[in-house]
Amino acid sequence: MRLLSLRAIAAIFRADPRIRNAALLSLLLLLGPMAEADQGSQPILRVGMPSPGQVPYLWRNEVGEFEGIYADTLRLIAADLDVELQFIPLSQARLRRHFVAGEIDLEAGVPVNLETSESLKQVSLYSRPFGLVNEVIIYRPELSFPVFILKDLKGKRVATVRGSSVPDNLIREDFSSQWQIAQRVHRGWNEIGLMKEVSALRYRREGRLNFEISLPYVSHPVTFRLHRSRSELLAGMNASIDKLEQQGELERVVCKYLCGVNTDN
Repeated sequence: MRLLSLRAIAAIFRADPRIRNAALLSLLLLLGPMAEADQGSQPILRVGMPSPGQVPYLWRNEVGEFEGIYADTLRLIAADLDVELQFIPLSQARLRRHFVAGEIDLEAGVPVNLETSESLKQVSLYSRPFGLVNEVIIYRPELSFPVFILKDLKGKRVATVRGSSVPDNLIREDFSSQWQIAQRVHRGWNEIGLMKEVSALRYRREGRLNFEISLPYVSHPVTFRLHRSRSELLAGMNASIDKLEQQGELERVVCKYLCGVNTDN
């Protein structure tokens, strides 16, 4: 009877990828603290990666390795702190829920002064800023109205990343990633979308997508959001960021991914 039950469970896992993925995620979240408890091992820092990734900031390549500006910066910091990184892919909305629950230790690229829920505020600490990100509007080429400032979009339907923070006066239509938004605007399924400038430029060039890109409507410094349960790491993270900035390492990491990317609209 037990053998039949195990076979039935295996069949369900094969038939429904969502069940399999949820089980694997639960296993990752469970094994993180267990691995950290092993005597003599490095402490584990669980890093949430917004799935399916954000090129050039943080994504998983074809061979399963995590790369990008945030990944490389975190590896330099982790070396200074003597901790091991464990990247866990999650949708933006699930990432926030797992962070609040203490199942994710760190989120990268969080804008300074970002409005957050009370539950998120209570468990969040922030590093000093380590970079700057421009946010832009992408839109269909045939649109004639000015879309360089957000007030022009009041009352209009705008494609946004699910779980992201956007102005309240927009009619948001949520999707899973910036790449999905870029494709929808290119195909005419959405007229307007919001995303990071570097991502928009890369998608338009490498994906050969047809859309216009506005001037940045906001530029903000970005930080690492650290769970309060790992507060002992904050001072060391800030010291490491200071050192890396003085040594020019932060600039080198950014240039590795962005130098040569055309930023002309």
